[in-house]
This record gives sequence, structure tokens and C-alpha cells, in this order.
Amino acid sequence: MKLRALLFDFGGTLDGNGVHWRDRTYRFLQQAYPEIDRETFDRVDRAAVDRLIDGGSASQLSLRETMDIIATGIYEALGLDMCVKDRYVDFFCEGAGEHLDRNRQWFVTLRDRYQIGVISNNFGNTRGWCDEYDLSPLLDIVVDSTVVGISKPEAGIFHAALKGLGTVPEQAIYVGDTYSDDVVGAKGVGMWAAWLVGEEDKECPDASLVDVQLTELQELDGFLDSENHT
Repeated sequence: MKLRALLFDFGGTLDGNGVHWRDRTYRFLQQAYPEIDRETFDRVDRAAVDRLIDGGSASQLSLRETMDIIATGIYEALGLDMCVKDRYVDFFCEGAGEHLDRNRQWFVTLRDRYQIGVISNNFGNTRGWCDEYDLSPLLDIVVDSTVVGISKPEAGIFHAALKGLGTVPEQAIYVGDTYSDDVVGAKGVGMWAAWLVGEEDKECPDASLVDVQLTELQELDGFLDSENHT
């Protein structure tokens, strides 16, 4: 059965070539403050994200505003220099912008052959970010976990996207950077699964669930042009 729909994760996939937001933040932080351990960082990061959500306005924030609030929470909790925080936000947004621009140009080459969409565990602002980076004109659907009230890897969030596109799981592939949410979630509903690992060393509990492993998104072209999915 020919693929009709290409569905993508947003954070860590479209904006980061396989590197999760949390990992990008910690690696930058460690360059300036190598004494901060990962357990401590994860704790303050979770608290900063919870504070963002509890603030009630997350769904209205741009990508930069979102990252600035999270980074501010982390740096304040650790008593760190806010000038370093500002450099991090610049670093994060410049890198995300470069990836999103490249992927937008790639979507243009796919648009005539496939339906394209995004499924994201996010704060309700995935559509706004797609508007912000000019992806929306190329997308047929955007499904945000906060908007639909279901998160990956739950089946319902994938079914919401498939229903919106009017396609069946066997005709859709989901591309994401997180094995537990993206690969397991997609295969759980019968979709094809592409795992974006980038240059990361990621654990794969069950390789049989991965239909194609990618070091960059554009490598998906080779899979799409092959007979592996027919």
C-alpha cells in the first residue's frame, strides 16, 4: 500500500535533528557550568516547564518566548548568570530556525506527492509555531496534545491526525526523535515509524519497530523512493 501521509513530531525533530530540547539545554549549560549534574538539571527543568504550564498563557507564546520562560526558570533556580541564559535562548532559537527553514524548503518538494502534518506533545502552541516559521501553508493538519487532550504515545492523538487527513494507518508514516513516544506510539496504531536519531547515541529496545532510522530528516526521501513501503 502506497504511503499517502507524512506526519512529523515538532520539538527535537523538525527543529533539532534528533536532539531533544532538554538535551540541548543541558549541553549548553554544562559548557559554562560543568559542575551541574544531570539529575539536578532535570529537576529544575521539570519545575520550569510546570511553571510555564501553570501560568496559563503557554498556548499564546512564540517559540522564543516559550524557551525564554523555561530557561529563566532553570537559571533562576540554579542561581546562574542571566546573561548566559540570554545567550542560550539566542543559541537555541538560531539553531531551531535553521532546521525549520531547511525542513520548510524540503516540505515544498514533498507537497505535491503527500499529505503533510505535525503531531506534537506541546503546550497548545504548535500551530502558532508553524505559523511563525511559515510551515503552516505546507501542512494539512497540526495536532497538539494540549488542544486534543491526548498525548503521545496514546493511540488517540495519532488517530486524530489520521481521521483529519482521511487516511488509514497503513498509508501514513510518523517521524520522530523519541523512541518511547514516537516509534512505539506510531507502531501501536499500525503506522509506519521513522526514528530520527541524528548523531545521538540512543537506546533502541526493539529494532523491529523501526521501519527506517535517520541521521537527518531528508534521508527519508530514500525510503519514500524505495519499494520498502509498497
